[in-house]
Amino acid sequence: MKKRFYRTILMPRYMVVLLWLAVLCGLTACEKSQDVVREDRLKVWIDSLDRNSRKIGIKTSIVRLDSMMATLGEQSLKDRIQYYKFMKVLCHRDSTLAKNALMYTDSLLHLFSSVIIREQYATDYSKALLLRGDDLFKQKEYYQAYRNYYHGKSFLTGLGEICECARYSSRIANISFKEENYYQAIEYWKQELKELAECKDPANFQLQFIEKQGSLRNIGIAYLRRNEPDIALRYLKQAHDFINKHEHEFPREKNFIKFARLGIIQNEADAYGLKGDAKTAEKLILSCLQHDSDIDWSLDMEQESRQILTKLYIDTKQYDKAEEQLRILKSLPGATANAATISLHQKMQASVLMGQGKFEEAGKLFVTSLEMDRVNKLKKNAENKSDVGQLLQQIQREREIELDAEKDARRELILRFVILISIALCIIVYLIWRSAKKSAANLRAVTELNKTITQSNIVLQDTVNALEQAEIENETVLKIVAHDLRNPIAAMISASNMLFWDEVPSDEQLEIVTAIQESGEMASELINQILQSGADRNTITKTDVQLEEIVQSSIDMLTCKAHEKQQMLDYKFEEATVPVDREKIWRVFSNLLSNAIKFSPTGATIWVYLKNQDSKVLLSVRDEGIGIPEYLRDQIFLNVNTARRSGTAGEQSFGIGLSICKQIVEAHGGRIWFEPVNGGGTTFFVELPS
Repeated sequence: MKKRFYRTILMPRYMVVLLWLAVLCGLTACEKSQDVVREDRLKVWIDSLDRNSRKIGIKTSIVRLDSMMATLGEQSLKDRIQYYKFMKVLCHRDSTLAKNALMYTDSLLHLFSSVIIREQYATDYSKALLLRGDDLFKQKEYYQAYRNYYHGKSFLTGLGEICECARYSSRIANISFKEENYYQAIEYWKQELKELAECKDPANFQLQFIEKQGSLRNIGIAYLRRNEPDIALRYLKQAHDFINKHEHEFPREKNFIKFARLGIIQNEADAYGLKGDAKTAEKLILSCLQHDSDIDWSLDMEQESRQILTKLYIDTKQYDKAEEQLRILKSLPGATANAATISLHQKMQASVLMGQGKFEEAGKLFVTSLEMDRVNKLKKNAENKSDVGQLLQQIQREREIELDAEKDARRELILRFVILISIALCIIVYLIWRSAKKSAANLRAVTELNKTITQSNIVLQDTVNALEQAEIENETVLKIVAHDLRNPIAAMISASNMLFWDEVPSDEQLEIVTAIQESGEMASELINQILQSGADRNTITKTDVQLEEIVQSSIDMLTCKAHEKQQMLDYKFEEATVPVDREKIWRVFSNLLSNAIKFSPTGATIWVYLKNQDSKVLLSVRDEGIGIPEYLRDQIFLNVNTARRSGTAGEQSFGIGLSICKQIVEAHGGRIWFEPVNGGGTTFFVELPS
């Protein structure tokens, strides 16, 4: 009965917990779904207003978007970014809203106040900088505008966003074209095409279609301005082919694609006219004389096409047809919108009158148009024009100066660190020298005591006491030295940890700093062992470790030493988990690898292999060194100095490293041995139980 009652109580609680979890998951999923739906809804609104803003009016579009935004409730950062960006676009379409456009740009840039937000919304931030540059350019703040463009492009390049850099190249190309620097404009449009090739979003109509075909067409127009119609026709054909190939990918953009194709045909007609092929030019330009109310700017297209056709008729002396086209041109809306258009119409009318023999009327119109051109030229000269190339070079030089200053600061920091390390090394050398000096003095004292022992048994007890005292002093001196070494080594480790506190080091710098830290930590561990009592110093503490990682650590530590002798380290391993004392086994592997480097010639290769064999693990280190003479082979594992030799580069050897290795390996229940290699060199083996 108790068991049944217990289950009856537990089951409802368990179900309640599951129910709460389901509700929480549902709420989270619902919130995410609502965010997605809201973003999609805002995108649809903006897209609709973008298409219809010219029909319903710019100010009406702004009012509608504000009303729509009010229905969203609490707005996310992404919502506000999209809102300010599109408001900026709408204000640019109405010249009376110039101040509002500046206000929206400032509000948009204010959203990117932190570095985290800038990196998270890198594309939106770069577009904000682009819009700010456009504002500065309209205010004739050319230097600040180009600096803004350059900063935005550098920001994107640093993040690897090459695709978005195309917008900046396009801006600079358009400005260069406007200033009649056609060659420079062509180069920047070609650069834009290279950057657009890095774009990965196939659904981005602006970058994947508008910009690509636009760049090809603009290059063709620039070559027309340079009076090179054949090259122009080649690029215009590429633009035409691009549209034919990709128009099916954007079925919703039929009106724009139709407009773009007409624009290319118009430019081709202009090119054929420049070549003198009037028949082809007339055929092409007549196909552009169609007004479509569904296509924005179609009226501008018709006006430009009739101007080209009128000029073509004048050049071919078809003055009646030219006069008819002029009559239609003057009847189109906006025919008297600006002085340049009026002047052009007057010149063409004068040319027609001249061809018809009405010289007096033609002369009056020519004089009037020339006077209008003179006034326009004076106004244009009064405006401050910018040399794009010169400004960009100046900004780039300033950026290079900033980078050089950063490099100098980094070099100074490294120099200070090197000086600190040098001082620490000097202190270590001095302490070692002082210890060696004391040891030598103690050794002389022991020698004198031994002589005294041989001379007289009377002072035997005094000699024994002196030896014991000397041993105590040696142990004390060793501990003092070890204790004094702890602070500089700890300082070295701390300094290396702080070296790149505020920046990310390069791979080479990271490798050097890591080597310094690992060396310092190993030295610190050795010092701790020295400071321990003699009985505890040789204690083996085993833990399960990945042996291949210990070998890799030893190789990483000694790679720089091998590089000094131009040696190669070839390491192949099998994963092996072995119970060992990590620090002591590391000393064994490091000592074997250090000996291989020391006794191998410059340019040699050292092979390190780690293999699993039944219930054991075998490490082998083979070198191409000077080998071990026959008379020394029985002594190298002894705790004596008679087997020591200098390395191939004069490196000093103390002759006790292998004896320590043998003690450590045997303490782990393993064995160590070596075998000579035919043709020179030696292979050392370490076998450990797994």
